[in-house]
Amino acid sequence: MFTGIVEELGEVRSRDGSRLRIGADVVLEGAALGDSTAVNGCCLTVVTLGDGWFEADVSEETFRRTSLGDLGPGAPVNLERPVRLADRLGGHLVQGHVDAVGTVTEPAPDLRVRMPTD
Repeated sequence: MFTGIVEELGEVRSRDGSRLRIGADVVLEGAALGDSTAVNGCCLTVVTLGDGWFEADVSEETFRRTSLGDLGPGAPVNLERPVRLADRLGGHLVQGHVDAVGTVTEPAPDLRVRMPTD
């Protein structure tokens, strides 16, 4: 679970097939293999860690249904670690999993999104 509050602006370092490498610092503090990290609001699992970066495997379906499919090297990404039970909840709880694709019908500041009824 995530709060939706961005902790760090990271950067896409590379995309090699389904493997996405993200440059980061803050979200790597205490990180371990198997941890969840939200990348642009999408929950990804850390599969490899290095000095100042982590990698996650991303399915083709996730690339198609999220903004992750449009990213290339150098692209900025919003990063967030999952909530711990001892943390304050300064935002709201979000899972980071895609349930549907909506259509923006009214841009911000009066944002309106049409969603499938199912």
